[in-house]
Amino acid sequence: MPDGGRLSARPGRSMVHTIHMRLKLLFSFVIGAWLAAAPPVLFLSFDGLAAQSFNAKTMPRLWKLAQAGKRGEGLPPFPSTTFNGHATLATGCWPEHHGIVSNSFVDPVRGFVPYTSDAAVLQREPLWVASTRGGVKTGVYHWPCATGPWEGVLPWRLENYKPGQADSQAMDFSEAALKEGAELVMAYFSGMDVEGHTQGPASPETVRKLKRTDDEVAPWLERVMAGHPGLRVVLTADHGMATMRIRIQLPSVLKGCFTRIIAHGGSAYVYTKPGRIQVAKNRLKAAGLQVWERADLPENYHLAGNQRVGDLIVQAPTGTWLSNATGPALITEKSGRKGAHAYDSSRSEMHTWLVVLGDGQGDLGEVPLWDIAPTIASWLGFKWAVPADGKPFGIRSSE
Repeated sequence: MPDGGRLSARPGRSMVHTIHMRLKLLFSFVIGAWLAAAPPVLFLSFDGLAAQSFNAKTMPRLWKLAQAGKRGEGLPPFPSTTFNGHATLATGCWPEHHGIVSNSFVDPVRGFVPYTSDAAVLQREPLWVASTRGGVKTGVYHWPCATGPWEGVLPWRLENYKPGQADSQAMDFSEAALKEGAELVMAYFSGMDVEGHTQGPASPETVRKLKRTDDEVAPWLERVMAGHPGLRVVLTADHGMATMRIRIQLPSVLKGCFTRIIAHGGSAYVYTKPGRIQVAKNRLKAAGLQVWERADLPENYHLAGNQRVGDLIVQAPTGTWLSNATGPALITEKSGRKGAHAYDSSRSEMHTWLVVLGDGQGDLGEVPLWDIAPTIASWLGFKWAVPADGKPFGIRSSE
């Protein structure tokens, strides 16, 4: 033999294929291990907790924790309401796309949809579905719009939304889920919403609620973070709150010109017939209110493309509360609306608190609420079925 009987050093095709497959498996293992090693995320929303309500005096313990993390202000969608805000937080989308265009609305097919927590009403994939499809073990506690499956998918653990639950239950659920291996936990807290509405955002009752929340949540968070090294925590809210001074009864202004009025506080939807639109617009403007037809809404409101939005959209000056109550319902409203929301995010009173722990330090600035879910998805490494409208923190500002 020319080689003196030695075998050629060149590997055969079968050997090359074997090496290729082993490298591919090793690469997949490394990537899988990296994703599995991603620290868990705790995503907490405190209803109605405004940026202007969070400071060293009102919530000293959480304020101190925030100095070791990142702090900013959340910009809610318009109208800034509980269900609208939580759908935005959950989907990373504008109301125009996720379909929860306010706390209540009229759907062309379903009809009147009042304060629903049914996930099936969402028109875009929520975070807990995207994460579950991506293999991320997810627990959800009382999140508005999280009752039942979405397109047949449920998260690993789900407690359906119910108003009036103690925040201690949210803490117990979250801690238990993390101990059992949850990689993402989303939980709803009562915040200052009730106190803000009934007593006003700067009232002694609201200040006491903020202090009580601070005393309960801060030491709990410290314990949970110590028990889960690397845990990322997002603290935010759905909307802020403004002090009310004036009330306008829309049924009186629009007598004979509407099919249905859905008032949210600082804004309202009016559903009416085409022949009544111009008369209704004239009366609303005469009352000192801004009014648009759906197709004429400012682009930054991200609403015009959804048919659930009213035929007319009404917005009041800050401090003016729009009411759709008539008769005996007005008596209840008189004692229950010293604070309101549903203005657009250009009003500083609507900004929410926003704190991120476990992801370094710095100033986040003003962050649209639809950027939060994409940020969490980027941390945990899963994708959306349809790309979200928001972008992870830092990307938008660098464009």
